[in-house]
Amino acid sequence: MLENLKPVSRVSVSDEIVDQMAGLISAGALKPGDRVPSEKQLCVQFGVGRTSVREALRSLSVMGILKTQRGEGTFVSAERSRYVEKAMQWDVLLDGKAAGHLIETRLMLECETASFAAERASEEDLAAIAAAIADVQNAFSGPALVEPGRYLEADLRFHLAIARATRNPILVSLLGTIRGSMQAWIAKTVPARAAKSIKDHRKILAGLRARNREKARAAMSAHIRSSSSDLRRRLKQT
Repeated sequence: MLENLKPVSRVSVSDEIVDQMAGLISAGALKPGDRVPSEKQLCVQFGVGRTSVREALRSLSVMGILKTQRGEGTFVSAERSRYVEKAMQWDVLLDGKAAGHLIETRLMLECETASFAAERASEEDLAAIAAAIADVQNAFSGPALVEPGRYLEADLRFHLAIARATRNPILVSLLGTIRGSMQAWIAKTVPARAAKSIKDHRKILAGLRARNREKARAAMSAHIRSSSSDLRRRLKQT
């Protein structure tokens, strides 16, 4: 299997590793449940440093493609959600310009979603949103993000819980599709902006609890614009 890997030459080394590892999984060279070679082996095969390999493995874990078990190693996940499957397809098919269109659509959709949710959310809805934020926080150990996969799942649940609070099933479906399509891209920015996102989420929840549509909309707009700016910078590096 290792002989199928090639030395890395792209500017974004970790992304090249992600692409090659994902290719091995898609081709069946690495199957669900298979143990991934050690960091040392991957460093030798790719001809890169350990930092790049670790970043790539972290990204694959965030996307749900790999799963790390303490004391046992890293394995190809046995199950991947439909959001991850969509994310992998769009990550391959869309170029930077199309990604910009998708970001714009998300901005327009999620800001108004927060506005309507501020007016319509029940106490149960607010509790679900708060629980998602707590789960995002639980992905940390002090200031360090230790469970990126858990973070990404809880972050998605946070946004979908707000959509459900609007009582508009079409809105929920649209947001689920857009977020699912962007999940692989979002995963690439998780380590750098995870702590900032938690602060943003709390501001959004404050607007929802206050039943203040403008406050909720403004908080969501600031969050989406900030995360999208990080995402655009990341896409330019690939």
